[in-house]
Formats: sequence, C-alpha cells, structure tokens
Amino acid sequence: MFKKAVTGFLVFLLILQAGCGNNEQKSVNSAQSSVNTQNGDVISAGSGIAGQDGAVIVNKGNYYNVILDFSKGLSHKEVGKEYAERMKIVLPEIETLVDSFISDITANNKRYQYMLLRARDIRPQIPQNCKDEIEGMASVFSGTENVRGDNKISVDELYFYNLIPDAIRQTQCLVISVFGLRSVTHKTMIARVLDWFGGISNQIAKIQAITTIKYSDKIIYSIGYMGFMGIITGFNNNGVFAAILDSPTGKLYSSQGKRSYPIDLRFALETESDLNVVADYMKDPSKEYTFNHLIFLSDTDESKVLENNFSGKGKNMRRVLRSSDSLLNKGITWGINDSVATVNSFLLEGNHDNHTNDKSNTKRWENIKTQLLSKGNEVTLNELKEVASFHKGGRLGPITGGDLYNNTTQQIVIFEPYTFNLEVFFRPKNTTSVSLPAVPLFEKIPVLGK
Repeated sequence: MFKKAVTGFLVFLLILQAGCGNNEQKSVNSAQSSVNTQNGDVISAGSGIAGQDGAVIVNKGNYYNVILDFSKGLSHKEVGKEYAERMKIVLPEIETLVDSFISDITANNKRYQYMLLRARDIRPQIPQNCKDEIEGMASVFSGTENVRGDNKISVDELYFYNLIPDAIRQTQCLVISVFGLRSVTHKTMIARVLDWFGGISNQIAKIQAITTIKYSDKIIYSIGYMGFMGIITGFNNNGVFAAILDSPTGKLYSSQGKRSYPIDLRFALETESDLNVVADYMKDPSKEYTFNHLIFLSDTDESKVLENNFSGKGKNMRRVLRSSDSLLNKGITWGINDSVATVNSFLLEGNHDNHTNDKSNTKRWENIKTQLLSKGNEVTLNELKEVASFHKGGRLGPITGGDLYNNTTQQIVIFEPYTFNLEVFFRPKNTTSVSLPAVPLFEKIPVLGK
C-alpha cells in the first residue's frame, strides 16, 4: 500500500518518474557551446595555506568545486566534519535547501518516517569510511531530532539524503556513447543526461557540485551534489566512467539487509582500474540491493551497460554487461555499431522486459537511435552533444514525450576518458521547468590530474 501511495504522489508531482591533466581541449563552436568559468572564481571556503586542508570548496557560479583530500592523514570523520563546516561557510542555507528537498520528496510526515526507516535498514551495510564521513558532516549540522521541514539536517536525514537512489526511486536518465570507428577520435565519448526531481523550489540545482576525492594512490571525480558521498555520475583517474540509472521491475520493496549501490560504486571506482572488474564487483550476487538498476560503464576504448537485474520476470534474468552487439529482447533493436546507449530499462535477451510497454523508454530509445544515425558513420563530440540535447523544439516537454533534454533535466555530462575532457550543463539555479534554456550551455571543467 505504501508503495502505491508513493507512486501516486510521484505521478501527481510529475517528478520522481520511474539513483588527468589540467590540459583542456579547445572549445568547439556549436549551438551547444562551452563556457569557461575559471576567471572570476569566488573562493568562499578552503582558501587557506596549500596542503593544510582536508576539504576545500570553491564557488564556481553554477556549481561548487569540492576537493576532499584523504592523502594528508586526516580520518574520514575529520574530513566529513571539515566538509560540513565549509559547506556552511560557502552556502549558509545548505541545511534549509537539503531539508526542504527531503520534505518535498517525502510529501508528508508518514512517508518521511518510512523513508528514514528504509535508510536505517541500509545503514549497517555502508562501508565504515563512508559512514564516518556522513556522521562527521552530521556532527556539524544543527538537527538533533527528526522533524520534517524544520530547516535542519539530522543524522538520519543526512543518511537518507545519501541513500535516496536506494530508498525512493528518483532517477529517469539516459546515456549515449560512441567509440571505435563511430567516434571521430576512435576513442570513447560519452553523453549522460540526469533527470531528477529537483525540489519544488529547484533546491538541488543550488547545491550542484564537482567533487574530487583524493587518496595517495587514487583520485575519484563525482558529478553530483554537495554532501552526497556516493556516485551518481563519476570516473576515476584510470579513466573508468560510471553512471547510475533506475530500472524498475515491480518487485516488492525490501530494505532489510540491503546495500547502497551508489556507495558501492564509489568503492569500486576507488579500488579498481578496469571497466570489467568494476562490473564484476557491482554484479556480485552476494551484494543485494533494494532496486534493480543499470550502471553505464566506459573506458578509453569502449562502453557497456551493466544490467543489474535480480528480480522480475524473464526467461534468463541475470546481472550481466550489455555491449554494442548484444542480443536484445524481441521487438527491441539497436544496430548501430561501435556505440551503446541506455534508458531506464533492461534490454538483454532473456532479461525482464520493462522497456516495451513504457512509453517514456520506447520514445527516448527511438529518438536516441534516430538522432545518432542522423550524424552519419563518424560522430564528433559536438554532434554527440546535439544528440543528448535533442528536444522537439519550443518549451521543453516532459520526459514521457520522448525529449532527451526535457523539463526535468538537471545535468548533461560530456566526458572523454582518453583526454579527461569534462564538460557539464548544470540546470540553472534560478529557473523553472518552463524557463530552461532551449539550448543547454556546457561548462568546461578542469580535472586535477591522473
């Protein structure tokens, strides 16, 4: 009954529909042009003596550049505490924004309590380092009780915020990649569209962040939101890229003993340097998750989609990688060599078919194919941007209409693992679904180093 109530609420709101070198490439002149925001940076926190900070936050205008440095001997709890202290300096209303976002997606006090209970079930399975970071942050925030809409963040609320993809369906996304002969560089190019409900007052657009997590022997880059410690979209200094997507099968929800897949994905990127090994880690049958999902994975030479399907109907349900030439379920076609794409559905032959009867998935899938094929046999980065930015024209429509760039789009991430070229369209902070720019403007993001 609760699941039906939540679904009704989500439909009502039309929102939760369903988790290197400093070298920069020359900007490409196009409708989707890039801007560079390095000039005029506002350093709001973390501008102390170099080498002394575990957490640094720089206000870049449309996003916050965050560096969390574990290479200097600070514990994960110490870095988490310092991170929250600096968040409150750079953005004094951070607690209000996150708390009101939680209030919006839970809708009422009963659902709010259910969501906190779900997060509490998952919490014991979170790796200790990540729990220490979350609890370090929570020690700085002002919430001491769980009160929905009090403009404070409690420790339970911060855990729920970090477990949103595991506790309540939030994503409706897509990813497109070309590589090999279909890529003008013959190397991998990726376009990832993130469609999330951003809060009634556009709250999460105001806390967008590029987070760099530094270790002595590894660097992780996360494109997401301040205070969110898992991976929504990210990559490591080995050039392995990953992005999460929801893929529901209708299985009855259970959080008992389950793990967090965005947090596990962060661990995989931190410890592994090979696309297939990251996939092996995430599809390990001993790792049980609350929701079926997809993980789009890329390296310098190819892209694949992990269909992490562990429940539902199907002749041969499995947790396995889908490639450019994989056999698909009856009636579903791709047929574009050296390219892979995904919407919010399983496609592999024998896997649960949550694609065919979902108009949002089928319309977007066909538009991806049409737009990609229209670019010819060899695709440039600029053309890939145009594919990801496709909509029917005029005011952006709902995702159910088939627009790839639509009125719920929060971010479009462009990434080239070979060069570490990163460009991002961030949903503007002061906008509504009817005032989004018709053409997304991408910002070039400097990447620290391999």
